[in-house]
Amino acid sequence: MNPVKEKADALLEEKLCDHCLGRQFAKLGYGLENYERGAIIRKEPDLEESDFDPENVPEEAEFEGSNIDSSECKVCGGLFARVDEYADMVISSFDRYELSTFLVGIRPPESVIAAEEDLWEDYGVEFTEPVKTELSRLIGKRVEKELGIEVDFERADIMAVVDMREGKERIELQVNSLLVYGQYNKYSRELPQTEWHCRNCRGDGCDECDWTGKNYPTSVQEIIQEPFMRETKAIDAKFHGGGREDVDAKCLGKREFVLELREPIHRDLDLEALAEEVNESEDVEIFNVRPAGKDEAAEIKQKHADKRYRALVELEEDIEEESLEKLQEIVGEVKQFTPNRVQHRRAEKVRKREVFEIEAERVGEKKIELEIEAEAGTYIKELISSDEGNTEPSVSDILGTKAECVELDVLWVEK
Repeated sequence: MNPVKEKADALLEEKLCDHCLGRQFAKLGYGLENYERGAIIRKEPDLEESDFDPENVPEEAEFEGSNIDSSECKVCGGLFARVDEYADMVISSFDRYELSTFLVGIRPPESVIAAEEDLWEDYGVEFTEPVKTELSRLIGKRVEKELGIEVDFERADIMAVVDMREGKERIELQVNSLLVYGQYNKYSRELPQTEWHCRNCRGDGCDECDWTGKNYPTSVQEIIQEPFMRETKAIDAKFHGGGREDVDAKCLGKREFVLELREPIHRDLDLEALAEEVNESEDVEIFNVRPAGKDEAAEIKQKHADKRYRALVELEEDIEEESLEKLQEIVGEVKQFTPNRVQHRRAEKVRKREVFEIEAERVGEKKIELEIEAEAGTYIKELISSDEGNTEPSVSDILGTKAECVELDVLWVEK
């Protein structure tokens, strides 16, 4: 016997609305809603798979199901008669938000899930579609039509979860962050990349930090995010930088970042105007600002970008210009044990890094200027000082005199 007709005949004995009947054959035919499939099943006495065709939909087919009062359906209990009501609830929940994409999630009543699973146990799951999927699609279509916005299955601006459980009917919103990509330069030697809590009070405020909770008055992050927070009305922000420079180092190489604005109300931003506002700061300038892709923050943080630095170095003893040629010995592999200054937050181990190029110039008595291009993760200050022998080779060892980096600039960051 035809398995499609056999299954259909058996299901016709059940008290099902056209949605729940047709949904058992959802994978058959194209261009049909499930209630139309249900109407076709009731119409065709000798049902074949090929009968699931838009041309066979009866004129009397209705969205809520024409055969029974949909509230009597043994699976959905009338949920499909309330699609417009649920769509209106979703639309109302979006009132305060600016969005262009959305997604609908469904929490059906437990009784509906149980009834559907019982039906599948009796008749199998071949050709079927879950009730959650159909409800999500139908409500989504109504919202799309009403608001002129689009469903996005990858990363919607907002996901509206329709809770249909008895006594809990409501809409829960999951508001996705707004992501903004950019590159920054930092022109201050007294500015951390992100907010730095006071070591003494951990941000609570104390005499030591003048009750600010911070070691530094502001940061690159705070300067950049302030106008974006104001315009989006986000609840907070996270700053994802492509590495970071020391507080006392300038960054002139346009370091990449993604600013994550959490639960924003507004998303339609004039990024150029906001960048101009940030750039009124004397300490920070941003470039190439644009919307970021959903994976860019992780990609930037995982990227190992090579860099070029300029370092002003003070020597304990003066040297001849010719002695600087010896520094070419540094080019190649260097071994760096975890520096003393970061041992409290870095694992103790030997790291092998590559120095690609070094240029040196004497700029005064007991002073030299270096330009160094090195692999990501190279500790430049320790490459200069040796850090009590933790880095080999080093500028200090090769020149035979104590060397200290007193100014460091990041000139270039690999993109």
